Amino acid sequence: MPFIFTFGAYVIVNGHLSAGGGFQGGAIVASGVMLLLLARPESELNISMLSIIESLAGAFYILIGVSGIILAGGFLDGRFLPLGEFGAFISAGAVPLISALIGIKVGAELSVILSSFKS
Repeated sequence: MPFIFTFGAYVIVNGHLSAGGGFQGGAIVASGVMLLLLARPESELNISMLSIIESLAGAFYILIGVSGIILAGGFLDGRFLPLGEFGAFISAGAVPLISALIGIKVGAELSVILSSFKS
């Protein structure tokens, strides 16, 4: 499971440089949770904590979107952060931050959904 979480984090963080991104990485993280629930059916997830994390990620996503309207020119316009150097790890303005928030939101939300299917 730690390897799956690490790979999910890698896909989230490098989504602006290669294929992947927040949704794909969040789905990978949730698949790690699914494997945990399959391997140890007696394990319980902290649903309230996952719901809080998912809600906060959504709120920060909206906050970045509104910041784009105020500081740049449109919703989720990432030009209010420096763009950096082409091909560098931090090189896409707000896109890596947006991708990370989407990854956290999707991973937490899908984990809660998977936990609700547990019998």
